Amino acid sequence: MHRPSRTSSPLWVAHAPPLQLVVLTGLLGIGGTCAAQVAPGVADLAAAQPLPLEAAASAPLPETAGSRGQIEAGVGIAHLKGASGDWRDGYVRAMYRVAPETTVNAELASQGHFHQRGTLGALSVLHDLSPRWFVMGGISGGTADFQYRMRVDLGGYRKWGDERRWVTGVSLMKGLSGDHVHRDVMLRLTAAYYAPAGWIAEGGLALNHSQPGAVNAARGFGVFTWGTRGQDLWSLRVDRGREAYLPAGAGIPAGGSVSFSSTEVIPLWRHWLAKDHGFVAALQYYRNPYYRRTGASVGLFFDF
Repeated sequence: MHRPSRTSSPLWVAHAPPLQLVVLTGLLGIGGTCAAQVAPGVADLAAAQPLPLEAAASAPLPETAGSRGQIEAGVGIAHLKGASGDWRDGYVRAMYRVAPETTVNAELASQGHFHQRGTLGALSVLHDLSPRWFVMGGISGGTADFQYRMRVDLGGYRKWGDERRWVTGVSLMKGLSGDHVHRDVMLRLTAAYYAPAGWIAEGGLALNHSQPGAVNAARGFGVFTWGTRGQDLWSLRVDRGREAYLPAGAGIPAGGSVSFSSTEVIPLWRHWLAKDHGFVAALQYYRNPYYRRTGASVGLFFDF
């Protein structure tokens, strides 16, 4: 089968020094099944998530007095036009600050894509080395052909400026697909700005190399987040570029499913019903030359 290979990075983490936020636009984004384990090629993996993690925007660590973590659970559905098999996903994820400088993220998800269902799990750690430098490491794996059987991510990030509101980073991912044949190596470059007014602008470029076949694909993304934590946060993500493969389960002829362009747009809303809990909802739209996917997801979160 043709294993999907997308350039979007399932494990991208960065946090704002002055605000002490944890931005998980990848591994534990907002309300979606963990992108960190899906072979970045699941031809639209990003949106494959209920609330596409990696597609989701920023997921700030709760700042409630005495709070050290957050747990979230949700479901998502997506309809495909031009391909076979709608998607049904569910997930549970948690973030916990084990020490002032260290945050642990974990996720367990069930994904049903292209008439196949798989279970995936992920664990990552974000650690401050100094007031300006921090690192990230993660490991994940899934049971389905469209997920990574094993994936490892490592990244380093630096905060810039007197107020350290600029954050740049570089990360490297290596993954083995569920078919035990296809392999990916991805380099990801990211930059983010945390404005004094509270909004956040993020952008990045992912360069993916897939084997066998030596297929290269480059993809860029931009995310804008605004609002007030504890009340409402909104975000809009736009993702466009090349993908290496489409999964055979999509029902697309093999000859045309290699190295193609695609676009994805995801608006997201996170609302606090009280100071320690609320809900998150998102819409998804994905398009490539072969099919379109539209979906929605919703989840509940609790700070503790």
